[in-house]
Parts: sequence; structure tokens; C-alpha cells
Amino acid sequence: MLELLRNFLSGKRVIVIACLLAIPFVFLGSTSFGTTFSSFGTVNGEPVTQIDINLATSQVSQRLKSIYGEDFTLEDLDEETSLNLIKSEIVNQKTLLSAAKKMGLTTSEKKAKQEIINLDMFQGDQGFDQALFESSIRVNGFSSDEYIRLVQESMSLDTLQKAIGVSAFPIEQDILSMASMLETSRDINFIKINKADLENSQKASLTEGQEFYDANPLLFLSQEKRDFSYIVLTFDAFKKQVDVPEGYVAEAYDDYIADIDNQIQNRISHFMIEKSNHENSAAAKDIISSVLSDIQSGILTFENAVVASSDDAASKESFGDLGLSSGDAFPEEFETAISTMAVNDLSEVIELDDSFHIIKLTEILKPELKSLAVMEKQILGELIDAEALALMQEGFIDLEAMVLEGLTFGELADASTQPINVTGLKSINEINLEGFEDYAPADLFDAAVMPNKIEIFESEDSYAFVMLTQKIEPAVQPFIEVADLAIAEVRTQKANQAIEEFTKDVKEILDGSKLLPQIAGISNETFKNVKRFSSLLPSEVISETFESSLGSLVTSSAFNGDKYWAQSSNEVIPTQEDLGEAIDQYKGFYNESLGKQFSGFIDKAFKKNQKVRLENFGPN
Repeated sequence: MLELLRNFLSGKRVIVIACLLAIPFVFLGSTSFGTTFSSFGTVNGEPVTQIDINLATSQVSQRLKSIYGEDFTLEDLDEETSLNLIKSEIVNQKTLLSAAKKMGLTTSEKKAKQEIINLDMFQGDQGFDQALFESSIRVNGFSSDEYIRLVQESMSLDTLQKAIGVSAFPIEQDILSMASMLETSRDINFIKINKADLENSQKASLTEGQEFYDANPLLFLSQEKRDFSYIVLTFDAFKKQVDVPEGYVAEAYDDYIADIDNQIQNRISHFMIEKSNHENSAAAKDIISSVLSDIQSGILTFENAVVASSDDAASKESFGDLGLSSGDAFPEEFETAISTMAVNDLSEVIELDDSFHIIKLTEILKPELKSLAVMEKQILGELIDAEALALMQEGFIDLEAMVLEGLTFGELADASTQPINVTGLKSINEINLEGFEDYAPADLFDAAVMPNKIEIFESEDSYAFVMLTQKIEPAVQPFIEVADLAIAEVRTQKANQAIEEFTKDVKEILDGSKLLPQIAGISNETFKNVKRFSSLLPSEVISETFESSLGSLVTSSAFNGDKYWAQSSNEVIPTQEDLGEAIDQYKGFYNESLGKQFSGFIDKAFKKNQKVRLENFGPN
């Protein structure tokens, strides 16, 4: 089973780090339900982000392609199945990351940044190119922090993989066994009760419905209904109120010019000595200190030293160039040294966990200074957003203070620039706070929500002040309103009784010693040469039949309530010769089976006492 874990984890680092930039595009084209989800949730307290969803979607899509072919997409599945596959991928990924954290196997941010610096995809003509890195991740929807987090997670999984160990097993034999199992056939003799037909055939009078209603009043309770008054403060509403005074854009542009100095990028090169290439750390430091001394005295140039003896083979051809940094791309020790250096300055010897370095500052770049005409629209938008946010938060603070002081909802309304809204009497499934879609309806129907008490809801870009004004408790509905429901329940009871009576004779009917009664919805049939993945019968019936011995009576229910009694006979097990070339198609089934087994392994090994909250997980 550990091999399953290794198989799942192996290549993750490559997939995540080397292919991350392709993920948003894969996702955009992979499903019919788009890239934006209405709710993410958490796994073990860790938030699930849109990036997590994109990554999981891409990985699920690629796995399906490996099983069913390159033309297969998530659009070939129904939406529910696609969402469940994505949810499972997210939960498994987060679970393993949680396990890595508990085991102390997480990767530091510094190591992740160093990994990024060494990636080929971000190398320019002279080594790591900070501008290329930032533009590449930005165009694909990543911030630098998001990308670094994903690399950290990928490297953590890589470390977990190495810590778990390996145990191989005979792949080809397993595939052969699976193919033989799937191609095995049985004849199945079965009795089926169509539950809906049987129920509809039952006679039930209005009097019987009344009697059932009288005996089971709690089955006919109405839903609780509540009416709320509310005030919503939204970011968009306050934006419409903002009028930027003349001259503010020009002042903000002056600030932009002043801030240019804080957007400087530094290009560096380095000379590196690996500690592991030498007898000990002290010996490695002596060597790099000697090189630094030779450079400082003019015996060697920095560039010649790099070409001659730097242990970083990837940067030798570019004389040790590592590209650009705006202050956070390189290890902290590098950034600290750069902050005090001028162009062509050399650092002292810098020690990292596994190496020593000399860095040279080769270039300082300032961003392009854009004109006011170019920047005016952007600056105006930023000013409006900032003022709107301030106004919204100010309005919220004022209203919140009034609530804490015990003022009435009417007094809040008088003080607010936003109108009062009402929901009307609605059940939990009907309730809606228009303009504030980030709340959970269950929160409004919580027992702690009391009449005439103001509740406060907050989201990223809106606030809501809500008061319960009317509540109608659940009550037994008049019979006249639920008569059809009561009569239907009587029919269901009679159908269940009929099934119970019929069950006594099932075995004799299947054996042929008794005749099938002439009851609506009941049939007796035989299917020959049925295989495990046949669509002739519900999967539940076939699965339970094949898991039972030949001739034994199997009782099963389909998802729609239909009832089955089945007996199997005449089992035919194919030989390897019978399978022939068809064996190749089962490699895909085998891979899918491994994935299911792996999920089971994760459940047993890591999912104890974990908390998963993915409520309302789905597309907008």
C-alpha cells in the first residue's frame, strides 16, 4: 500500500512546479461549469482557494486522460461526478499536506524560493530572470506568494514521499488478474419489484389517508418561516457615492513617482561552493574565502572564478547570473547583502544550509516611469475604491456602535444611507438577503436568532444588519392541504407490506417450484453472460451477486428504491489466451483501481479526526 502512496506522490513536484503555468488554461477548457466557485470551505482548518481548485481540476483532468485517452475531458462526465472527483482530489491533497506538517516535513519558504530560482522556465539569457518570472505567473493568474506556496506544498509532498518508503508488487500479474475478474461472466436469474409501479397499484381511500394523518401528525409539519428586515452596506453602492475632488489624481501621481524608488530590481551573479563536495563545512568555507581573497586582490576576476570552480553548473555559462529580484526572490541572506551593495560590489562569504556563496551586484533597474495621461484612469479607479472602502467601513462602524448602544432598527435605518429591505415570510430554502449573498441561510434560522434582536453579518466587500421581525413555528398542516401526501404514504405502507409477504416465496419462485404472482410492478427474468460492468442490471445488484457464491440468494436495492432478488449460475472464467489483446485496455482500469485503493489508504492512514468543510461546493 505504501507503493500506492509513492505512485500518487511521485512526479508531483514536477507536475506542480514545471507545469503550474499551464493549469489555469487547462482548467478553463476542461469543464462546462467555469473557473469560479461559490464556496470553497476548509480541510483541517486550512482554507481551500481558487488556485487549489484549479490545480485539483487539472490533475483530475490529466488522470482521466491517462485512463480514457487524450480526447476525454471532464465535460464527458456529469457535473456532479466532476465536482466529486475534484473535491476528493482537494481533500486528499490537503490531507497529505496536513500529515506532512504534523510529521515536521514541510518545506521552508526560503528553500521554495531557491527551487524557483533554479527552474529552467524562469531562466533568461543570463540566468534567473525576475521579470520573466513575475510576468509568467501574473499572466496565468498567480501572485508570487501563491506560486511560492504551491512550490512549498509540492516540495513538502516530495519530502513526505521520501519519508514513507517503498514496496513494489507485480504490476503485470495484477493487471491480468483484474482483466480476468472483469471478463468473468455469470447467468443471473432475478425477480424485480418496481417500487413506483407497486405503490401506484395500491388502493388507498381518503378515509385511510385521514387515519394515517391522525396517527402520524408529526409527518405533516409545515416548515418554520421567518421574516427579516435588513440593511446592507456594499462596496459597489458606496463606489457610486464617491466624487474625487479636483487635484487628487495629480497628488496621487506625485506619490506614484516617489514610489518608483521602492520598485527597484537588482540583478546578481553568484559563485557557489557546495558543502557536500568537501571534507567538511570548514574546508568548503576555506576554499571560498581563498577565492574571494584572490578576486579582491585582482589575481582573479569574479567571472573567471565562476567559470573555473563554481559548483553551480547551471549558471557557469552566464558567469553565475541569477537574474533579477525586487527584494524577495532570493534567500534572505542574499537580499540582506544586496541592500548595502552598489553595482559591481562583491559580498562577503554568505552561508546557506548546504552551501557558501559570493554574490556580485551586476545591475540595478528602475521601473518605467509612466505619464500622467497613461496612469490617470488607473489612479482614479484606485482613489474611488479606497474612498468607497473607507466610507463603507465608516458606515459599518457607526451602525455597529449604535447596535451596541441598544438603539432600535428604525434608528439604524434613519442613520444609514442605505435603504431597509424585507425578506417576507420565507422558509430556510426560500430565504434570500438580496445584495448580501455571502451569508448562510442556516445562520438566520439558528435558535440563537431572537425576534427584535439585530444580527450583524460581515463579508469581504459588504456588511448586513439583520433583524428577525416575525416567526411562524412549524405546525401540523390541515388534512385538506396534505391529503395527497397522506394517501401516498398509505400506498407506500401497503406496498411495503406486499413486499414483506412476497419475500416469503421468493426462493421457491426462483427455483421454479412456485409461480410468480400477478402483481403490478413484479417481474421474473434471466440475463445470460452478465459481466461485472454490465448495464443490464443496477451496479449494486451485479456487485453483490458477483461477491456471493453461485446459487446463493442475494437481496439488493437499487438507488431508486427498486427491489431485487437474484441467483447466479454458470460462471465462465476466461483464460489468458481468451483475453488476448483486450488485456491492454485493462491497464487503464488498473490505474483507476490504484487511485481508489490509494484513497482508502489515505482514509485509514491520515484522515482520523480530520475536519472537512466543503459546504455548497460548486460553481456559481
